[in-house]
Amino acid sequence: MRLPAGTRDWLPAELERKRAVETALRDLFARRGYAEVQTPHFERFDVLASGLGAETAAAAFLFADRSGTQLALRPEMTTPIARLVSSRMRGAALPIRLCYLQPAFRYDEPQEGRMREFTQAGLELIGANGLESDAESLFTALEALDAVGLHDARVDINDVAIVESVLDGFAFAPEVRARAHAAIASRNLVALRAALQSAGRAEATTALVELAMLRGGAGVLETAAPLCANEAGRAALERLRGLLARAEALGYAGRVGIDLALLRDIAYYTGVVFEGYVEQAGFPICGGGRYDELLPRFGFAAGAVGWSLGVERVLSALERRAS
Repeated sequence: MRLPAGTRDWLPAELERKRAVETALRDLFARRGYAEVQTPHFERFDVLASGLGAETAAAAFLFADRSGTQLALRPEMTTPIARLVSSRMRGAALPIRLCYLQPAFRYDEPQEGRMREFTQAGLELIGANGLESDAESLFTALEALDAVGLHDARVDINDVAIVESVLDGFAFAPEVRARAHAAIASRNLVALRAALQSAGRAEATTALVELAMLRGGAGVLETAAPLCANEAGRAALERLRGLLARAEALGYAGRVGIDLALLRDIAYYTGVVFEGYVEQAGFPICGGGRYDELLPRFGFAAGAVGWSLGVERVLSALERRAS
């Protein structure tokens, strides 16, 4: 008998390994002062859609209850927690530190590292702004990777304001800007060149292709500086410099790099973003960033930063290196 595509059973030994990873993460979250919360597996789709981008919303499993209300299995955890905080924790002292370890569901094409039912572990730091809170989130993600046995994991960082600043400098028509942004996010240089050449902007093609290929250390930021068209972009470069300095001070210098084409696939990110990788996996193990505009959509004016980790992706990486 076949299971639904993108799901799996857990045999006793497999579940024991999964629980060990989850226990290590819960212990770390507790040590760092993050309190665990739980939200329903499904929510009103209009509530989820208000926080998600079009691509993620389109991947939600939809159904209707008997009253005709459209519901969805949650495709990620940050939006439900934003809804929770905005509706039930308005009176809590800021900042609020919350964590979770919950299943999520997404209608993806099943493949290694991409399931339709999967477990997300993560944390959200709500009501804290500035570099210190970004650093807390980023380096707690690295601690989590260490806690589950991925001591050689690396994290790439970016700030979405840098790409926006470079795009601002060319005053593209909205449809050209959208195509260019999507091509950078997908690292599709062919599509990027096509989008810009169709607009007759040779100088823009050169600049944005250069931006999309910029990866490395602090020198990347110096190369990017002339491409930034406004103060928002230059301030974003300074935030990344600050995170690199903190990485060095904490002993993570060799594990944090810059990737100026890194743009997360959910639309609510507004500042620093990051993803974690290991050599044994061809997909990100974790990812997150700052999302200052999400909670205001639910009527709660607070900035936030957070990240999530795929438990099954961790297990896959650990199994690969053990083989």
